[in-house]
Order: sequence, then structure tokens, then C-alpha cells
Amino acid sequence: MKYCLLILLAFCALCGDVLADTPLSAPEKFTVCSRAGNLCATSDPGSNSTVVSTQRPQKILWTIPGWHRWLLVSDDGESVVVGYAGINLVPVDVSLNEPVFIFYHRGKRVRAVTLGELYQRKTQMRLTASHYAWTEGASLNKANQLVVSLVNGKTVAFAAKTGKAQKVVADAR
Repeated sequence: MKYCLLILLAFCALCGDVLADTPLSAPEKFTVCSRAGNLCATSDPGSNSTVVSTQRPQKILWTIPGWHRWLLVSDDGESVVVGYAGINLVPVDVSLNEPVFIFYHRGKRVRAVTLGELYQRKTQMRLTASHYAWTEGASLNKANQLVVSLVNGKTVAFAAKTGKAQKVVADAR
């Protein structure tokens, strides 16, 4: 059983870039919740809006404009980070001025982080079959930081409330 798992993991690692270039799914209504699960954001292409609310009892806190494919919700209910619509892939002709994270605090846009704040040159990103992969993933940690793992092996962090760069705070175990 252990060997089957290792073979599956090795296969997934080899085919990651090929699968990564498949088209994104059509927009649909979805909900994503904070780490603690106490707050959620529902993004709806029908209303072209994203609503942040408490879970129990359900109470709408605030709304941001637009449907967003990639959302991260803070546990305190004050911040939402919207990730790039293409998730981890950008077109090869992308500008380093392209925003890849938009920070909202209580429904107001406070800052955008661009590719140029993460990379000095596009060649630092990983070329796939038809795009550049720019991130391995991102999450909000317990210190309310957006922690981003870049494809060049670096990790960067931004305050969820302000979008300002910070030193990464490790989550306590």
C-alpha cells in the first residue's frame, strides 16, 4: 500500500504542469470559509458579488464587488484576499504590473500586490506548456498573514488587513 501511494505521488508530481494548463471551470457560485470555519465568503457570478458572513447565526458582514475564483477569508471577519483569476498560472505575455492578490478590509479595497513585488523577472517563474506558474499556493495563517509560496522556492507574507509585506510569522504547533 505504501508503494502504491509513493507511485501515485510521483506520477502527480510529473504530470502537474500538464494538468495545470487545462482550462479553468466555468464560473459558479461557491462558498469558502476561514480556517476556523466561523466566517465564510460566498462568491456568486449571477449577482457578480461576494458576500462575507458569519456561519451561526448567519449574518452578512459586508460585500465586495465581483465573482472571484480564489478567495481567502480571515478568522476575524475583517479581511478577504482575492487571488488571481487564473489561480497559479499567468499568460506568458503577462506584465509584472499584473495584480495577483487584492486585499479587502471590511469591504473596502486596501491594496493590490503585483507580480513585480514577487519577482524581478518573468524568467524567475516556471514556464509550463502555455503559461508561467508563479505560485505553489497561498493561505492565511494564525497571525492573519497571507503566506505565499513562490515557484522559485521563496516564501513571502503580507498582512491580511493592509496588504503590506511582512516577515513570515510561523504558526504555533
